[in-house]
Amino acid sequence: MPAIGTSAKTLHRGLAAAAALPLLIGALASCGYGSEAVKDDAPKANVAADAKKLSASEVRIGYFPNLTHATALVGLQEGLIAKELGATAIKPQAFNAGPSEIEALNGGSLDIGFIGPSPSINAYVKSKGSNLRIISGSASG
Repeated sequence: MPAIGTSAKTLHRGLAAAAALPLLIGALASCGYGSEAVKDDAPKANVAADAKKLSASEVRIGYFPNLTHATALVGLQEGLIAKELGATAIKPQAFNAGPSEIEALNGGSLDIGFIGPSPSINAYVKSKGSNLRIISGSASG
């Protein structure tokens, strides 16, 4: 009879471990901090030969390299952002955490950031709207 009780305990422990594994993986994946420079071998967007630069010669864009920031990923990959910016160079930079992207925006090393609502609103409130402008927002449900 003790073998049956031990087997049930083992089964329960195994199920608990299997249920906790996705949470652990998610927690570890979200612990990243900092940024990574985008490789130079990334595909370059097509720009018309007669395209004009904007007032800046370069625009530094920060984003998260994941599905929740698909707007930035698709816009950069497909050249949609480059098309709108004309001959102005784009310098993309991937970030792993909202606070590090906010630091880059506040420090002047980024011009545009695709970022989640909580870091954006917190930074806007803390700076009293002097450092950041929230241009757009979206929600999914």
